[in-house]
Amino acid sequence: MASVLLEQQEKLRRHVDEWRFRSRAALSELSSGSGSPSPTPSAPSGPVRLRVAPADPAGAGATSLLLTDAAADDNVAVAKFVAVLSHCSVEISRLSDAASKGLYRQLLLFGHGAAGSGEALLEGEPQKMFAHSIPLLLELYEIINGLIMILGNLLQQLDVICSVRDKNVRPLNSFRSFDLRTAFLSLGEGLTVFLLLDEILRHNGNVRSYLSLFSRMMSKVKSEVNIFGMSVEDVDFLDQVVHNLQKIFDSDLFHRLLQADSPLCTSIDLVRSNKKLLDAFYSCFAENSSEIILRIGSSKELPSDRKTILHLVALLLFFISATDETPDKKSMKLLTEMFQMVPVVYIEGGKRIVLSDLMKCCCPPALSSLPPIKEACEAFEMMKNNYLAHLNEMQSRDIQAINDTLSCWSVSFQSVVHPPSRMLTEEWVRHLQKQILQGVVLADRINILVQSVLDLHMHLKVPLRREKAKTLCQMIVSLKSIGDLFNTRGSNIVRSLPHIINIIQSDIEQLIVPLKNKLQSEIAKADQVSKTGFLSLLRRGSAEMETKLIDSLSLVLISLQLLEGAGSSPRQLTLSITVDILHSLGHWDVELCKVRKLLSKFRVLSNFQSLVDERTRCSFLYWRKEMLSTWLSMVYGDACKLSWLQNIVAAFSDGTSLLELGNVGPVALQSYEEDIENALREEVVAPLCRDIKTDLRLHVHSTHLKGAVVVNPTKTGVRNLSWYLRMKPLRLPFKLVDVKLLVENHLNYAFYTYSVMPNYDNKIYAEMHELGQLKYGVELEDFHLTVDTLDQGFDLRKTIQHLDSFCEKYSYSIAKQMFIENDLDGQGRKNLRVLCVEHIASSTAICSLQQISAALDTISVFLDRMFLDLDALLQSDTELDLLKDLKQLENISARPAIHGEPKFAFGKHGLGDHTLEFLGQVQAVVARIGNALGLMRILAAGCTRYSNRISRYARKSNYDLSYSASCKKVGLVDDVAEVGKMLDTEARNREALDERIQTFVILVTHISQKLQSNELKAMKEFFQIVPPLIGSMLDHSLLHKDKLLRRGHEGKSAIHTYDSFLLGIAFVLKVLKQESSFDELNRFASTKTKFEGVPEEKDNKMDTSPGRAALTTLKLWRAAPSVKTEPHKNVDKEKRYQQEIELIECNLRLARTVLG
Repeated sequence: MASVLLEQQEKLRRHVDEWRFRSRAALSELSSGSGSPSPTPSAPSGPVRLRVAPADPAGAGATSLLLTDAAADDNVAVAKFVAVLSHCSVEISRLSDAASKGLYRQLLLFGHGAAGSGEALLEGEPQKMFAHSIPLLLELYEIINGLIMILGNLLQQLDVICSVRDKNVRPLNSFRSFDLRTAFLSLGEGLTVFLLLDEILRHNGNVRSYLSLFSRMMSKVKSEVNIFGMSVEDVDFLDQVVHNLQKIFDSDLFHRLLQADSPLCTSIDLVRSNKKLLDAFYSCFAENSSEIILRIGSSKELPSDRKTILHLVALLLFFISATDETPDKKSMKLLTEMFQMVPVVYIEGGKRIVLSDLMKCCCPPALSSLPPIKEACEAFEMMKNNYLAHLNEMQSRDIQAINDTLSCWSVSFQSVVHPPSRMLTEEWVRHLQKQILQGVVLADRINILVQSVLDLHMHLKVPLRREKAKTLCQMIVSLKSIGDLFNTRGSNIVRSLPHIINIIQSDIEQLIVPLKNKLQSEIAKADQVSKTGFLSLLRRGSAEMETKLIDSLSLVLISLQLLEGAGSSPRQLTLSITVDILHSLGHWDVELCKVRKLLSKFRVLSNFQSLVDERTRCSFLYWRKEMLSTWLSMVYGDACKLSWLQNIVAAFSDGTSLLELGNVGPVALQSYEEDIENALREEVVAPLCRDIKTDLRLHVHSTHLKGAVVVNPTKTGVRNLSWYLRMKPLRLPFKLVDVKLLVENHLNYAFYTYSVMPNYDNKIYAEMHELGQLKYGVELEDFHLTVDTLDQGFDLRKTIQHLDSFCEKYSYSIAKQMFIENDLDGQGRKNLRVLCVEHIASSTAICSLQQISAALDTISVFLDRMFLDLDALLQSDTELDLLKDLKQLENISARPAIHGEPKFAFGKHGLGDHTLEFLGQVQAVVARIGNALGLMRILAAGCTRYSNRISRYARKSNYDLSYSASCKKVGLVDDVAEVGKMLDTEARNREALDERIQTFVILVTHISQKLQSNELKAMKEFFQIVPPLIGSMLDHSLLHKDKLLRRGHEGKSAIHTYDSFLLGIAFVLKVLKQESSFDELNRFASTKTKFEGVPEEKDNKMDTSPGRAALTTLKLWRAAPSVKTEPHKNVDKEKRYQQEIELIECNLRLARTVLG
């Protein structure tokens, strides 16, 4: 029966613990402000961010320049020229951004969901996945066709600009040189899209493979249209889409641009025959490459520099392939130098683009064998190793400088408070502008270092040292910290963004206005000269000069007009093109660098939110998942780095956004989420649980086993593990992980498991349980089994069946509320048994509340019987002789004296042996009554404690349904419904027990009513024999203490407490309503007065002040050392009597207080 009850208890405990864990996790999510939990585990729960960027009104494109002041009269040609080039550049930028945001990552992860699961694809799954991805591939088709058309247009425009066959075309007839940097870079940006798509499709072969399978399926569907239930029009349309996609993917996209049937064929023919265009390109390539080489790897590197390298490489490959000519030595030298400094470039999603692979794959075979290109490609493997060594050296050298810069920047950035609009100053705006630029550049530099080092160590299979890995972890944390700072300060920056843009626009305007004034003055002089008539004929080329001045002024006016807008990306591109044309006309030789530097700053600040989000999003860590466990273990080993945990988890959680964008499906997404959570549990939670248990075990064992556990903090170190439990719950994209809650759940399970171990271990783990709550502040469940004892042999049923034997063998302690065994009874044991409230609570959990209620009824019957036995004992002749002796002693000692003189002193002087034996019998009966009352009190306290434990799972009073009915209503399984029935049973038992457990006041009334039927005549003067009973107990107590002070006393002698006797005396007096009669005897006060007359010189070592409380005397007696026997022997006997009487009086008052 006991095993079945224990099994049910364990089953119930596990279900309740599981419910508790789930409810606390749900409450933690609600309190964190993350909103209601989503039914899907991968639902995004990140905060809503505000994203802003400068934008123009609808329809305000590059063609709107024709309507500006610069387009008046003969300046239409200039405005049209700028508008056409700007339109091409803006469209290329738009399509390139669309590919960057909607193609690269999706194609990179195409088919990843099925492949990542590690299982073979079912039949039809590739076709189904391809069908779901048709909208993505149609977008790819539209972007490619759009780029082909706009690139062909731009090539034709560049050919026309550089050929200049008509001398009257404005402003081409005024060009001094060809500086078309922005146009060439836009051309390279469009060509880069084709290169990157080729690299992605070459890396991920699922696209072409699934397309082939889908095409075969379409062939079968076309032959059996009626079977599949599709219309002929839908099948034809879908077949046409598949056919168009097959044409695109038949060969590399970049190679198709150069084929004879390419839409760019005509434009490429123009390029081959235009020497000036090639010269202009190589000039642009050399100039841009030289500038980037100077900035790469330094603090002046711009976030767009590495993408610009891709654009330049794409341009070079295009012109090499189009002309079938080898580049000049200068270009090859710059290319080799760029390869040495930046051999790899990373795009969205963490895809590595190897520049030498681009050269090998895209360069024509005839040119690949040429010495310059062949040598560059052959030396590339060495370049990658050198680049990795350079990165490691730079990281080791600059990490401290980066940390210092980051610290200074973060403190300064957080201290900036946005002032009211009336107090907004230019100085404050410039300061914020500088801080934004520093943050973006710092995030870009850290991102490049981390991504390159991690990827190249894996790519080149170079081991990563622990110190290097820790440094990379710190840089990842720094990246996420920068992102958090920008998100925190986002509202202030957004409010200041218009002012920041206005400041930059005004700075550029200040450089343009002097040129405007200069041109206007020169045009005015030219007009004055032209009015002289004859003198104007003497000036050669005066008409061409005037035209050039007018065109230049028109371009200046266009620039100023562009600076008056919102600063959108199309306006910036148009402004850059205008600046390039002005430089081509021979202006701004000195101020050009300043203008271009301001334009670069303009692009960064106007788009800073996207740049920061891109640089601080660590989605590339999805491809380096093995680093998560390494970094978590490093952080756990160093408590000072505890704050890194959230940032590390957030960095790896960025991979979920990559998977969601790639539409990989729920399987791969859930698998990655489980990998993050499992790594967190294995590397942080599990070691923390192990270390906390080890610390608690060492702490307890070092106390109990002196010298057995040696801990040297100077060697092992000291860690405050409570820091880990004070962390806020770690936020994952799909849930919150509360480390403290997980540790508490583990410790609860462990301590419950350990509570069934051997007796000594049970005591140890009980102390560990209590120490864990005090030291670490964890909320642990109480033990479900008996604790706080060295013997767990207590059986409530046997105790109630042998209640007489229990009352004889145990003594009750009122203050401790526990029973102590009187002696060892020759059983060979070394420890006395104890029974406390916790044993009753544990017994209630194991058995049932009905047994406790039945035990209370049995004790009530036992008390009735004890009262009858006491009445029968008091009806004997000995009791009559005792009363006569008391009267005689009272008459002898009586004398007319002052009021309040002592009438009787405690003791057994003058009483015979027969009387003393009678007093001992009465004392034994009264002590049994007290023990029975103590057992009843401890049973009530144990049941109350058990009820408090299970009250946390109790239903609220406003719920009408039972647990089992609620389980059935929500459709839970049978096992849970069975647990609900158990809870209903316990709830009913608890309600019944509340009615059965009675207080002592009710018990007194109940027994008094029962005893009214019996006259109990012999107990009418019971209060008269209470003083001799106390006196007999007093002599016995003093004799027992004298034996303990002797050297040769028996170690196994009985140990008695007299609380049960005093509790029985108080209860009998209360039941017989003789408390006031006993108080009128004034025995304690009279005895104290008698002893106060003893001369003080008899006791010069102890304070006998009548004002000292009895409890204080008791504490002094307990504090006295037991080894000093000689001083105690010299203490006067009357003084010792006085101390014992004060102790008895204190305990009797306590007993009467307990009875109420």
